[in-house]
Amino acid sequence: MTPKGNLWGDTMRRKPKSAGLYLAIIVPLVLIIGALAVVFFTGKTGPSGENEWITYVKARTGDATAQYYAGVAYDKRRGGVDDEARAIEWYAKAATGGHTEAQLALGDLYNTRKGEADRDKALKLYEQASAKSPEAQRKAALFYLTGRGSTEPDLDKAREGLLKAAERGDTAAEKQIGIMYFTGFEPALAVHWLEKAAAKGDGEALYYLGELHYLFSEQYRDLSKARDYYTRSAETGNSQGQARLSFLYFAGRGVEKDPAEAYKWASLAAKDKGGLGQRDGQDAVFYLERQLTPDQIAEGKKRADAFKPVKS
Repeated sequence: MTPKGNLWGDTMRRKPKSAGLYLAIIVPLVLIIGALAVVFFTGKTGPSGENEWITYVKARTGDATAQYYAGVAYDKRRGGVDDEARAIEWYAKAATGGHTEAQLALGDLYNTRKGEADRDKALKLYEQASAKSPEAQRKAALFYLTGRGSTEPDLDKAREGLLKAAERGDTAAEKQIGIMYFTGFEPALAVHWLEKAAAKGDGEALYYLGELHYLFSEQYRDLSKARDYYTRSAETGNSQGQARLSFLYFAGRGVEKDPAEAYKWASLAAKDKGGLGQRDGQDAVFYLERQLTPDQIAEGKKRADAFKPVKS
């Protein structure tokens, strides 16, 4: 018969082995959990609005929305870092899964390239996304308007696509189809669509409405309306509207003559690098500096420096 004291002795000798096994399991587990917590809490909020590590894990496990946001993180055009190759990699995964925004974003990246094959890829992606995205529908239509990539110009197809996108509320499509009707001498339809874009503060649409009331036939010519549209366009920062408004103030057409105000708007248009009205603004500044007094020019510069475009 084993002495009672030996039973207690065996128990005491086994206890340290059990505690050691416990510590061998728990301590590494605690360290792993702690490390994961550190990684999680040091992660920034990503483009999706959630912790970037959560998005990363979701993207790696095939979540198309997470893959799209993973692409956004590397897309400079959408606020990410400049790593186009990784943006394309993630967008392509999401686009394959049918993610509309990823198809649109990937199309935009390919569309910025000069190669015909890349632009053809862009059109294909825009057409895939167009059922859910009026923006994609409009961008696809512009391929047919300009003959981009290997696409042949097709004005009827372009008009059809732009009209559908405009009917779905795409502001740029409303403006573009309005311009098409303007250049096609269909003022009633031009006004209809340009007014929709103008109501949302589109400066170019406002400029074309000014042109319509300034240049068209007696039925639509209205200098007062033209002045108001040019003014609203100019105030958004549109250089075309600014250049035209400069002329009105210099010539006293629909407004009281104001040489300083003319110089203000001309100089603002001239500074719009790449803007459609920049050249007109530069020509106007060149002319006005030979017509105005130094005081008028100084006052015009002062007003231009104080200008802040209105927000739409």
